[in-house]
Amino acid sequence: MNNAVNWIYHYVSNNVKCDICGKEENKLPDYVCDAHTHGMNKYSHLEFQVVIDYGPKEVGRLLNIMGIKVRDGERFKSGDRIKGLYLDCDVELREIPDTCGTPVLRIIIPDRENKWPEESGYPYNMQMLATQALYTFKKTE
Repeated sequence: MNNAVNWIYHYVSNNVKCDICGKEENKLPDYVCDAHTHGMNKYSHLEFQVVIDYGPKEVGRLLNIMGIKVRDGERFKSGDRIKGLYLDCDVELREIPDTCGTPVLRIIIPDRENKWPEESGYPYNMQMLATQALYTFKKTE
């Protein structure tokens, strides 16, 4: 079995400079990021995305584990529940458009009370928004 990781992930978060272009993002709501894979198409699979900002190391861990699962032959679709990424809860995959309108499988993480975004408050409810809406969202107090 080939153990190579032949995809990348981008982690876009406020006040984090891009390693390639040096651009710094400042339009996302607090505690929200746009982290996504590039390369799942090599496996005829949708890309993965995380938007709850747990930091680059944890978000990268989630994206890479899912990439490894795809590389090793698993296939996922919207609505699938994934066990084992966290000890205390499952995550769910939901098909949501990225900034270009292309469908991605967003890894939906329940809040600390294991409530899904529809039942939860900020920032977990932000996981339901299309990616482009995250960049234009205006939080009201």
